[in-house]
Amino acid sequence: MNSTIGSQLRSNPVFWIMWLLPAAAVVGGLATLFIALRSADRPLPVSYHWEGEHLDQDFAQQRLAASHGIEVDITTAGGECAATLRHAPDDPASLTLTLTHSSDASLDRVVLLRRQQPGKYGGSCAPLPPGRWRVALEDAAGAWAIRAQFDGSQPLLVLRARAPDGNGDGPT
Repeated sequence: MNSTIGSQLRSNPVFWIMWLLPAAAVVGGLATLFIALRSADRPLPVSYHWEGEHLDQDFAQQRLAASHGIEVDITTAGGECAATLRHAPDDPASLTLTLTHSSDASLDRVVLLRRQQPGKYGGSCAPLPPGRWRVALEDAAGAWAIRAQFDGSQPLLVLRARAPDGNGDGPT
């Protein structure tokens, strides 16, 4: 009689489901453990703190620019970039304009804008192709910085400094 009950249990689909579900969970758990042990994340490099220090410095530069209410108008025409700087705490000898394309790194560029007269800066730069761009403008001493995003088809870019926590204006 025991063999009859045993054969009935083995031929019953509910019996197999009752055992297969926990067995699949155990197999899945072991497979996940194997994958985690075999391809774990690499440890952080020893110099990882360097990145945090640079972020802190960048945030401090943006806060300083926002506290002064620095504004910059940038135009690109005929292979020249022109910038008009307002409300800066000083009149730096040059500004560094970094333009980063959102999807094509080969279009990225850095433009040195030299002071031509107080508050006016210029330098050579090719026209920007359409697309989304990130812009960073810093003074020569690295005291302040403005960061923003804009559309490359705009003929005039107006940057207004804002704190990195999101208060203030961006490009128009």
